Amino acid sequence: MICANMAGQKEKLLVIGKSRKPRAFKNISVNHLPVVWRSNKKAWMTTAIMEEWLKDFDRRMKAENRNIILFLDNACSHPKDIQLTNIRLFFLPPN
Repeated sequence: MICANMAGQKEKLLVIGKSRKPRAFKNISVNHLPVVWRSNKKAWMTTAIMEEWLKDFDRRMKAENRNIILFLDNACSHPKDIQLTNIRLFFLPPN
């Protein structure tokens, strides 16, 4: 998942793979990668992964005293009723 703003600031990429510790990263901890690594059997975005990312992002925005609007598509993994303090979610209409 990619998250950026108009000023060019970018968040770490969220990458979802099938393996919690891929063989390609044999000698590397996934915590030391330049991305946020999550995994599940199908390598799909899930509501749990999305909620975790949103809550972490909200905490960081609160610490920076920033209020933002985040535009999301209408994927079923995007939580519609999550309580966030510094992020307002705006869902785009279906295609």
